[in-house]
Amino acid sequence: MKSPITGKEMVLVKEKRTLSFRKEEFEIVYHCYKCMDSGESFTTTQLDDLNINQLYNQYWANHQTSN
Repeated sequence: MKSPITGKEMVLVKEKRTLSFRKEEFEIVYHCYKCMDSGESFTTTQLDDLNINQLYNQYWANHQTSN
């Protein structure tokens, strides 16, 4: 993916981040593209889906009830 700021190729970065969801904190492996020249981070719709699905999965795993 090219940077909207510089037009150069960006690097895909995976880093641990803590995100809040329904007043709870969850640590996920956050995926984004980073512009090495500007230091700005960007995501695509696919990366947004990947990141939010990790968050949802952890939430549901913590709140799963036994039948």
